[in-house]
Amino acid sequence: MAENTVHSAHRAFRTVGLRVGRRCAFVLGSLTSFSLLGLAAADELNGASSSDPTDEAATAADVESITSLFNFDRWRQRGSDIRSGTINQCFENLSQVLSNVGPIYAAENSASSGALTLLPTAGALIGTPAKELWMLYKMAPLAGVLSMMLSLGGNIVPDSSVDYERDGFTYGGIIGSNGPAPGEGVGIPVGQMDPFTFAREVERRAHKTLGSRKRSVAAIGIFCQLFWIGVIVFACWFTESGSIIVWWCQGWGWMLAWYLVVILSSLLENFALVPFTKQWTIRVSTAPNSISISKDAPMIFAPQYPEGSDATCEDGITPAPDRDAASLGLLQSGVDIKRTAVEEIRNYGPTVSDRGRIEFLRNLENHGFNTVGQVRIDQPWAASRQSFLVVLSMAGVTHSHAALRVCSKAISVGVFAAGTATFASASLITMSVALTTLCLVLAAGVFGRVASMWMVSEMMKEHPVIHRVVRKEEEADEFMYEILNTEGLTFELLGHVFINRRCIKRYNRWFNWSSVFGILVSPFNLRKLALGS
Repeated sequence: MAENTVHSAHRAFRTVGLRVGRRCAFVLGSLTSFSLLGLAAADELNGASSSDPTDEAATAADVESITSLFNFDRWRQRGSDIRSGTINQCFENLSQVLSNVGPIYAAENSASSGALTLLPTAGALIGTPAKELWMLYKMAPLAGVLSMMLSLGGNIVPDSSVDYERDGFTYGGIIGSNGPAPGEGVGIPVGQMDPFTFAREVERRAHKTLGSRKRSVAAIGIFCQLFWIGVIVFACWFTESGSIIVWWCQGWGWMLAWYLVVILSSLLENFALVPFTKQWTIRVSTAPNSISISKDAPMIFAPQYPEGSDATCEDGITPAPDRDAASLGLLQSGVDIKRTAVEEIRNYGPTVSDRGRIEFLRNLENHGFNTVGQVRIDQPWAASRQSFLVVLSMAGVTHSHAALRVCSKAISVGVFAAGTATFASASLITMSVALTTLCLVLAAGVFGRVASMWMVSEMMKEHPVIHRVVRKEEEADEFMYEILNTEGLTFELLGHVFINRRCIKRYNRWFNWSSVFGILVSPFNLRKLALGS
């Protein structure tokens, strides 16, 4: 009995031991297999990280970008290699290059692109609008256009007529000004002068002998402007040489295209924001005291002779009745011309009520005179080397001008948005390239503004522009009547040359040197029309 009991217990212990052993073996085998698999996986990952050529290239690119100097030729050549081939090959090359870029280089590229997004806002950083730059455009249109090109998309002229009526110039605070000279600025302000007083001021200015430095000043200033525009063009070429726009892979001249669009947008906005739809510019110079004008030259206004005097002009030549009647009839719209030409000439000239119906400026611009005459200069005379300008501006804009303002503003906003997106999507730009570009472009904008203001400050010392803002076109006719009735002066207006109320020459007002260089061009040479010359 006892033996059977011992035998049963022994068998039970052996069964339990076998089961425990099997389970331990299973657990140990599982742990061993997992350990072996983990070590194998770790060895495989470690081997891949140490031997993957992509990671090695990215690490080398990071180390090189931080420790080595910038190699422009290599950077430019890489950009040229990426752009080579078709558009699909260009995107493949760019994708491969970007996949080999490490995190440090990628962070530098992102920071550089973000820094360049400041360029579309550079126009607001350079300076505020100033009427001095509008004066520069009137005196020398070429210099004014170059100033707009250097504004980098900003508006350089005020958009309110009130700013143009104020006397004095501040030159943006970047050019020193000592105020008016003794004896100047103590009379009636130009904005408060009536037509007669204004005409006398024009006559006084015409006979004022001043030394002329405008040409030398303008030459230096225009050279500086062209130099800074060249700096901007160089900065654009430098930036786009090795950089790639991710959505315009093969676009080589992308930054030059941006600058060209900015120039066009700036020109459109500056011309549109001028608060005057109608402006009339007269070039004034002195005329010979003893000049005889052909009787066939059209008369723009009847001379102011006393009632009952002989119908002879002050130059001693009897006017041609038919020709004078035709010219007066052209300019006196709405006036009943049933009187003979001699009776018209014997009058004092248009009365105040007649002047409102003359519409001289409108008819002169729409029709004008088709004439070329000859003059006789009886005595030697000294010609004016340079002229000065009289500018009449009518406050207010038309509906079409207002629509142009809206369109120009919308285009400027679109150019700003497109420029920001373009710079933000630029790739492969290092921080050294971004900082160089920012310094060159911003310096060109600032020093270009300084050059423009310096030109204005030097040229305005000789008072080359007399500006008057009027409210209605009839008021402009009043001023024009008084100015052109002044004798002894040569007036160039809308492609016509007037002397002593007669038109002696008509020329193309758009295609001539004065439309490019303004007052830097010599006045009309009367010797071309003189008999015997």
